[in-house]
Amino acid sequence: MRTVVLFAALCATARAQQPQTPPAPVPSVVNPATQPGPPSAETAPAPQTPPQAEPTMSPTDAYLYAMEPFNNARSAPDDLTDADKWALGIGIARANEQCEVRSTQTFDGEDLLAMGKLCIFGRDYEPARHRLVNYIALPQPKAPEIGRLLLARAFIGLGSLSSAESQMESLLSLFPYDASIHIGLDMVIDAASASDGTDDLAIIPRLDEQQLPHIFEALARGDSLSGNGDSVDAAMLVRDALRIADRLRRNYKPDDASPIVDQIRRAIAAPAIVSSASYPSILNALTRYDLFRQPSPIHEFHGAEWSAGGNVARVIPLYDPNPAAHRIVTGSGTHTTIRTLDDRTLVLVFSLASPASSDTIQKILSRLAEDHVTPGMKVIAVSTFAANIGVDTPTPQLFEALKAFRATLPVKLPTFIVSDAQLKPFAIDQWPAAILLDGHGRILWLNTISGSDGSIRQTVREVETPIHFDPPQNSN
Repeated sequence: MRTVVLFAALCATARAQQPQTPPAPVPSVVNPATQPGPPSAETAPAPQTPPQAEPTMSPTDAYLYAMEPFNNARSAPDDLTDADKWALGIGIARANEQCEVRSTQTFDGEDLLAMGKLCIFGRDYEPARHRLVNYIALPQPKAPEIGRLLLARAFIGLGSLSSAESQMESLLSLFPYDASIHIGLDMVIDAASASDGTDDLAIIPRLDEQQLPHIFEALARGDSLSGNGDSVDAAMLVRDALRIADRLRRNYKPDDASPIVDQIRRAIAAPAIVSSASYPSILNALTRYDLFRQPSPIHEFHGAEWSAGGNVARVIPLYDPNPAAHRIVTGSGTHTTIRTLDDRTLVLVFSLASPASSDTIQKILSRLAEDHVTPGMKVIAVSTFAANIGVDTPTPQLFEALKAFRATLPVKLPTFIVSDAQLKPFAIDQWPAAILLDGHGRILWLNTISGSDGSIRQTVREVETPIHFDPPQNSN
């Protein structure tokens, strides 16, 4: 089994909601969302990534580009069908039982690695750690790289992220950089992102610093990474590099972030990348990065609100362009106090292509409510027909599938279907995704969400403590 599939299966909690196969078509459904009004002319256009040459793909790359949404959905954490969840649950239970049964037995050689795999799959991490430590201590293990990757996973399961970090550092020093090491680094970084511990969060910049040179080295070759049955394409490399740059600029270090982005732009100009299936996704990732702190390209959504009562045409303002609407003035004269309202809007974008959208959205809302972040902040869920079937012309079957999906979301969550033209400027090509705007319509956060614990926690963290537009006076 490929390492990436193993990681996804082990890290995931089987919690995705899978839309049911739609029943017979319902021809009487009205679709007001297919006739949206134009975006407000008051909204200043957001700067876009400079126009790029139209990519010329080979038939093979064109096929890969067409298959990308399916591959993204298939490989995303927690995107499991009901059958997947049952099968995974049975497999985990069997693995746990077999790990326990063999806990007192002595093993040697490659059986130690097999036991490590078995116990990790059964989420029995201490026996896995013990077997894998013994395996990598062998004089000549056959798969030492896999052993260390699995040991890092065991340490994550045990909550020892510093030990997992140590294993990744050993991998970087002992083996050529490949896809499995890249995915392993992402796994540890994601686990650290899911934590609120200071020591755990400090792991992220350290691993970022070690990962970045290898990303640029791979991009300079113009090809993808492979290794141990895994693969990492150029789009994933670019997204990880932009994640590193974004962390730096959010820590008020734009002079460190800018060279990274400049180097990305130079690297992706290579003909091998421009003509690859990854190129459209790379441009979308750069567009999302560039929209940070820019005015929203859309002032309001024109679409249909979906609820248990049916579909009703709505206009959904994302912010109030009137500056006075964002201030509270109290007192008078020398005792006047002006307070700026924190009237942010969080847009959660979903798609049937990602069944985990429902669970991810609910986890985000639950954490925000738990931390008392949602009062006073508008939260809406949005999708388009094109995000679900590739084109903006719906079918009766799609209406039924969307109705079933809507029923899985909280009843009080305003849920809208808008035209693809209104969401396209945000360059969202994976789902779910989040758009956070302040009261003046400036974008504070725009990113796709993989559905992993780390991606969910990072999204909530950005909503809880949005970045200031001016750096703190005591920042360096």
